[in-house]
Amino acid sequence: MTTRDADSERIVKVPFPISLIRRMDETIVAERGGFRTRAELMREAVENLLDELDYPEAPPERNSHGPLLLADSEVSKNEPEQSAGFTEARTLFANLPAWEREELALDDLTATTLTAPEARPFILDRGEASVANGPLLGLHNRDYVSMWALHRLARYTADGPIPFEDYLGRITKAAWYYGAQLHALERSNPGRKLTVLFPTNSTKQPSAERGFQNFAIGTLARRVGEGIPASGPLFAWQALQVSSDNGLGTGLTTAGWRLLKELDGLSLELPHDPALMERFMTYLAEHAPGDRWGFDHLLAAAADGPDRLALVNRFRETHPEWSPATASSVAQGYVARAREWGLVEPRLIEGRYWLTDIGRQLRRESSPITATSEGTLK
Repeated sequence: MTTRDADSERIVKVPFPISLIRRMDETIVAERGGFRTRAELMREAVENLLDELDYPEAPPERNSHGPLLLADSEVSKNEPEQSAGFTEARTLFANLPAWEREELALDDLTATTLTAPEARPFILDRGEASVANGPLLGLHNRDYVSMWALHRLARYTADGPIPFEDYLGRITKAAWYYGAQLHALERSNPGRKLTVLFPTNSTKQPSAERGFQNFAIGTLARRVGEGIPASGPLFAWQALQVSSDNGLGTGLTTAGWRLLKELDGLSLELPHDPALMERFMTYLAEHAPGDRWGFDHLLAAAADGPDRLALVNRFRETHPEWSPATASSVAQGYVARAREWGLVEPRLIEGRYWLTDIGRQLRRESSPITATSEGTLK
């Protein structure tokens, strides 16, 4: 394994379990992610983990609903023992209300369809969160999960705003519950990766929760001067806001409510419907041009079938300050999301990325988006 600093590389010997080495080799042979060597895969994995750890810790949950424990008697007798992960995760979604369990029940993939609530939730347009207008980090690699979290916020704020800390606590319990069921569906749908970004590894609870909260929803920094610096997709999309009133009261924005309604019918049947893709891209162009730039740049970069290294270099050319691993993370994040929306072929073809017909059409129809990481959106 090689580590890189400003002037040199050093060889670092790290023992790996044989099973993990086999998984790495299978990934490389299958060309998942475009990795050609173990060193490439390991270097990016380390960089991604460090990027995650460098993010501010999510606020600790204020457990106002009792202890985070779930006795066997509290589990519905009708709730199936779907997997070992489901059983282990019980303590992590303790006291999830019965009405929410019912809403989040998954019998099949059709049940993952998101339907906008009929009642308009509390709307908070005048808030204090501010976010840089730029592309999202590659650790955000599925948009469905963020839309799912926005749906939950709409349900939680039917009667008014809730503190951001409470939102994180409630949505994280719901995500463990939902993720456990998705894991069971994965087992009955081989080849489908349904649990991406949802917390499912109960043996690494803090890391699993931090990844979900930071990269599916977003984070708030401590107040520095005017405004509250924020990051993450829901803030970048201007879909939610927070106010100092009521302990950082949180609610959907008018734009977020519009997005939720326009993507009514979104599910984990992938790729998403082209009509939903067009609405989402139109929304990003209007409310999150930095994120839309990432998609447009990928479509331009992938038009001539680049390999992984060429694609990463195309991203790094626009941000010379990015390390190769950071550029790779951003590029792979947009590849994953573009595949989710049906814009890029689901697998490499002879080691190269190719646009789908829908991706080529979107590239022809799109106006140039020039926003990168300049400016701040409020």
